[in-house]
Amino acid sequence: MAPRRGLPRSLWSALFHRWTWRMAWRDSRSQRMRLAVFSMAIVSGIAALVSIHSLKSSMEDGIQGQAKALLGSDLMVSSRQAFKPEEEKSLTAGAIRVSHEAAFSSMLSFPANGSARLVQVRGLDGSYPFYGTVRTTPADAWARFRQEPGILVEPALLEQFSAKIGDKLKLGAKELPILGVVNKAPPRSNRFSGFAPEVYTGIDQVEGMGLLGGSSLSMRALHLELPATVDSKKRKESLRQNYPESSWRLETPDDRQETVGEALDRFQQFLGIIGLASLVLGAIGVAGAIHAHIARRVPVVAVLRCLGCPGNLAFGIYLAQAVALGLLGALLGAALGIGLHMGVLAAFRGSFPITVEIAPQWAVVARTTSAGFLVCCGFALLPLLRIRNISPAATLREGATVSGGRAAGWRAWPVYLLLVGALVLLARLNDPEGIRPYVLVAGLAAAFAVLFGVAKALMFLTRRLVRRSWPYLIRQGISNLHRPRSQTTLFLLSMGLGTFLLVTILLARNLLQEKLHAPDAAESPNVYLIDVQPDQITGVQDLLKKQNLPVLESAPMVTMRIASVRGVAVTELAKTDKIPRWLARREFRSTYRDYLNPTETISAGAWSKSIAGPDDPVPVSLEEKMAEDLGVKVGDAMSLDVQGVTVNAKITSLRHVDWSRFNLNFFMVFPPGALEGAPGFTVVTTKVPDSGSSGALQRELVGAFPNVSAIDLTQILETVREILSQISLVVTVLAGFTVLAGIPILVGTLLNGRDMRLRESVLLRTLGASSRQVRTILLVEFTALGVLSSLTGLVLAVAANAGLAVKVFKAGPWPDGWLLAGAFVAASGVAVIGGLLLSRGVSRHPPLEILRGGA
Repeated sequence: MAPRRGLPRSLWSALFHRWTWRMAWRDSRSQRMRLAVFSMAIVSGIAALVSIHSLKSSMEDGIQGQAKALLGSDLMVSSRQAFKPEEEKSLTAGAIRVSHEAAFSSMLSFPANGSARLVQVRGLDGSYPFYGTVRTTPADAWARFRQEPGILVEPALLEQFSAKIGDKLKLGAKELPILGVVNKAPPRSNRFSGFAPEVYTGIDQVEGMGLLGGSSLSMRALHLELPATVDSKKRKESLRQNYPESSWRLETPDDRQETVGEALDRFQQFLGIIGLASLVLGAIGVAGAIHAHIARRVPVVAVLRCLGCPGNLAFGIYLAQAVALGLLGALLGAALGIGLHMGVLAAFRGSFPITVEIAPQWAVVARTTSAGFLVCCGFALLPLLRIRNISPAATLREGATVSGGRAAGWRAWPVYLLLVGALVLLARLNDPEGIRPYVLVAGLAAAFAVLFGVAKALMFLTRRLVRRSWPYLIRQGISNLHRPRSQTTLFLLSMGLGTFLLVTILLARNLLQEKLHAPDAAESPNVYLIDVQPDQITGVQDLLKKQNLPVLESAPMVTMRIASVRGVAVTELAKTDKIPRWLARREFRSTYRDYLNPTETISAGAWSKSIAGPDDPVPVSLEEKMAEDLGVKVGDAMSLDVQGVTVNAKITSLRHVDWSRFNLNFFMVFPPGALEGAPGFTVVTTKVPDSGSSGALQRELVGAFPNVSAIDLTQILETVREILSQISLVVTVLAGFTVLAGIPILVGTLLNGRDMRLRESVLLRTLGASSRQVRTILLVEFTALGVLSSLTGLVLAVAANAGLAVKVFKAGPWPDGWLLAGAFVAASGVAVIGGLLLSRGVSRHPPLEILRGGA
């Protein structure tokens, strides 16, 4: 259809003219299926981004609207020691309501079946939580446990030990009935409670159990409800100023909101990177589709130019097709992302600590979809610029192709700026702080550059390395990698990036699992006996020997704080940011001994086994990272506050500590004779061969030493593994979006190359080749593509794994060889099988077609 007089000549006007869109629709008739396949490539990427960002936004809305329910009060003050009467009076002044809490870890015994379990005991009074609700069975159980003897437990405990409401459980010296089950718990006040079930009882019951004296894991807390006119953040700062030397932990709803939001934000950033990679991969697929489409439409464009169609108008026709292609994929991706977002909220609504409204986040959907659409259009514009280089003379040259991209010259720079701007916008939606969005875009560009470089190097090498002495079928299959209009680059990008992301996730999961399986080593303990008093050490060790369990370590612990460094108070150093604030507020549990553990090595100075004299500073050995944070070296002086007693110390050595091992490791170690008089407790470690031995040990401890808590590391690690398994599942599903983005690209790439393969097949059949020989050539080509794309993705994954292993996990850089071999075979197999399936029928076309010009 020739352009009529009066049609626009500028690109901007052409995009808003009916004739342009009518021509774009008519021109796409024979290619709509192929273009639709590539449109699906960006669906998964946009769906991943929309669902991830929408979920984060929904959680943030819920957190902001119910921040106080995350803490249960306006201000929580916690301490390892009981509050003095004058301190409590000052802390609670002006509060509307106050609740006291005493929390500690202890062994809970089930007399009916002789079992025991480490639990986190929370003794409460008052009406805490002041905000939010606690759901129990029966419904009045939360009010009853403060008024009558009894405990509330989590449902998992009843299921594990086949107990029921009304049964009596033994906690310390008391037997208490189960008053009910907590279905929705109050906010956690102790970080350790995430690894042990919580039980609740009245604080008056806790005081009579005989379990709080010197307990290493005990905590006291005051929960305050403040008047509406009082700002909890200002109250917190006021208390900090009034008690600068205290080690109290002060937490407001804003602090809890920030903590939860930070954890959510970090997880979302990681998932967002996967979604962004998926989108970019899909956009590259769209660019490849447009490139192949334009290459096939060269004669049509040349005819339009002969009929007087301006270059801008011809460009506008195919730009309209690209816009429609991107818009279709973006809208479908947004719809899928909304469905995923709402489905996740509906499925896990009961597991969230807050109430989350199940509704689309339309602002997030609009921003994410728009940015994704811009990325798609930016990639598509690059091959479209070559339309301007098609001249009317192309109608006279059979098989004319689009000339190289150099002629576009300066015209491509606005496209590059648009592309970079859209990518940065998406990266900033994922992570709005600092230079990290730019680093992310640069990292993605580097990964794509490596894959693109490998593709070009492969095409170059195959052109140079193929020899006439090779068997013809192999030579022909390898030569197909560098033929004109080959899809080698797109194939390597889609398969290589998908392999890279999935294998990197699997290798990272293996690194985590290796760390969690560290206690399986023969010298590593898996059970810690906490809060062993000095007069109980011999009895506890005899009990272990009686059960044929080894005593691996026995270490005394003394609680202390750092008061000053080189004569300067740590509070002053923290105010000027010369040391991290946590060093000024933390209570350290240190030990004294005259030997080094297998997990320790001296990195500077000399190990001290004794104190020189009563008036000399006490020698101390510091962990080297802690010394770096403090800015100290061997020979520097320190002042320590050991539970109210000042101890002057001198740094005599620095130690490198392998924290990945589960031995008793410490930041500060003193020689014998330094801390024996200080109040403390002892930790004894052992290693049990199985859960049965662990249960028998815990039952004996509950009867003989009720104050001693047995922390079974295998149970804690199992909890961690379950959490990580759930996270791994989510990450793997999101990584699957990248694979979903790669599949349409792979399918579309093979479909676009099908015309070329069909022509080659007919030519080979005309020259006498059999169908079997044609299939063998295709098999060689796809095998080479699959092997090289998989190998490139694996090399990138191994490099990423080495960085994670050395920098993050402090482990060896070499990954599991069997995993790499399996991934290599799987990825190569998918490439070969997919290529052969989508090329079915190519070898069956009769040679007569070449004579008719139908191929």
